[in-house]
Amino acid sequence: MSLSYDSATGAYTVREAGGGSATFLPASKNPTESNATVSVYNQVSGNRSDQLVLFNPGASNPKMALTYVTYGIWQQVTDNGATLGVAQQYLLYGIRQAADAPSTGSASYTTLVDGLWANPDGVYSLGGTSSFTADFAAKTVTTTLDLLGKNVATGVNKSLGLFNGSGTIAALGGGFSGTLAHQGTDGDGNVYSGSFAGAFFGPQGQEMGYTFNLTGTGGAAVGAVVGKAN
Repeated sequence: MSLSYDSATGAYTVREAGGGSATFLPASKNPTESNATVSVYNQVSGNRSDQLVLFNPGASNPKMALTYVTYGIWQQVTDNGATLGVAQQYLLYGIRQAADAPSTGSASYTTLVDGLWANPDGVYSLGGTSSFTADFAAKTVTTTLDLLGKNVATGVNKSLGLFNGSGTIAALGGGFSGTLAHQGTDGDGNVYSGSFAGAFFGPQGQEMGYTFNLTGTGGAAVGAVVGKAN
């Protein structure tokens, strides 16, 4: 996915690899749902409604003050009459690290995790805790996700569980990717697995971000993690 901004019109355009896109003008910003943490844009066309949620960068964000990276969520809902088709995708955007990434030392990051989980019981918003460490000399990264879901319809909580991840840093450009392994099961005894991919942001990699995906028996989860170096 990609996100572009038109300074002349103030419009954000999201595009996916398959060719789908949506453009959100300033007039589509929802003042009721927007706050110091997120800016929310809604638009409706025919039987399809699109929503773009952008995590606000800057010192005034009460959840995490980010300078070089942030994330967005693009949700598409199609009303098919008897059923609703829902697609939700997470993306990162910001100022990438310089091409000559650090080659010595290591760093740990304070992180924030956000996501969505769908399983036979319904749809859950995901929160929880996460960690991220980079070894620039070895060009490796490690991460953990301890994910808790809240059913968006009933408010009931359910654990997705703990995941350990490991990956490698690209030789140039500050990108990284890896795999996620379930340490146990979810609240129903199901095992999930998945992957993550992201990059370091800021001139010296002061911030990081990645998106992740998980699949298991009858369910799937997606989300984003962003963080600042300690």
